[in-house]
Amino acid sequence: MKIMGCALYLSLLATAAHAAAGETDPYLWLENIQGKQALSWVGEQNARTRADLSRQADYPALRRDLLSILDSNDRIPGIEKIGVLYYNFWRDKDHPRGLWRRTTLDEYRKAAPQWETVLDLDQLAKKEQENWVWQGADCLRPSQERCLLRLSRGGGDAAVVREFDPAAKAFVKDGFQLPEAKSELSWQDRDTLYVMSDFGPGSLTDSGYPRIV
Repeated sequence: MKIMGCALYLSLLATAAHAAAGETDPYLWLENIQGKQALSWVGEQNARTRADLSRQADYPALRRDLLSILDSNDRIPGIEKIGVLYYNFWRDKDHPRGLWRRTTLDEYRKAAPQWETVLDLDQLAKKEQENWVWQGADCLRPSQERCLLRLSRGGGDAAVVREFDPAAKAFVKDGFQLPEAKSELSWQDRDTLYVMSDFGPGSLTDSGYPRIV
């Protein structure tokens, strides 16, 4: 991480220096964060970082300890009340992408609660051949009968939004869908949304966030 951080910092300093001198920015390609050249450069920095870390004597033990903490089933699952049930998003070594699951309050109070899986993100990613990363759910109040699920490819800021029926544990056929973008959405009612997204030229800020709702 420190190698990549230093490289990014130095590239920013160089960019600023060229701009101050009125010269062409040689690092402009970094602004295309999904571009082949930028991704290749990031991959090179990650490889350098991994090599540097793996040479440190305490790296194997530290990596093992951190993995055991992150994968431990002794973690307290945080919950969110949706309708009459309590939902949790859970990752462990068997579910690295995560499970969106739910239970009752009485069950949650037990030492070993029984959870009902609502969406298995690992299975969804495999089925759709996508690198899905969970970004959360926004459910219609007060009924909570529909939810908008945010799924990003690889964990980026931009996400795909899809309407989901938590009772059926399935995406709604012909339901609301929003293409990949740095979007914000809010329910008005079951059939209406307020949407901030990419509506074409002039609808986004320079950093790619929406101007228009």
